[in-house]
Amino acid sequence: MPKTKAPAKAKKTKKAASGPHPDAREHKTAERIMETVLKEQSVEASAERLDQWVTIECPHCGEGTELHVIADMDGQSIDQDCTVCCRAFVAHIEIDDGEAHVGIEAA
Repeated sequence: MPKTKAPAKAKKTKKAASGPHPDAREHKTAERIMETVLKEQSVEASAERLDQWVTIECPHCGEGTELHVIADMDGQSIDQDCTVCCRAFVAHIEIDDGEAHVGIEAA
């Protein structure tokens, strides 16, 4: 019986390095985004937030009351009614160096 050669084994070829796998790039990008978000949150948490009560007077009857001012109110104008004489007034809020300034005028 004649001997037959076993079929030749196919050689494994190395794949050319085409860069990192797409999932690896996405993972790296997601990590960078998360780091940025965490840094922003820590800066925001360490920032002092304005939260104070400012004494104001009604421009009509002179009755004193307090207005609660927070940092988000910077540059806003608020329409209110006096709790004593029920007449309308406008409070203009400006925040400068962590201090609230409120201007009042009759509406």
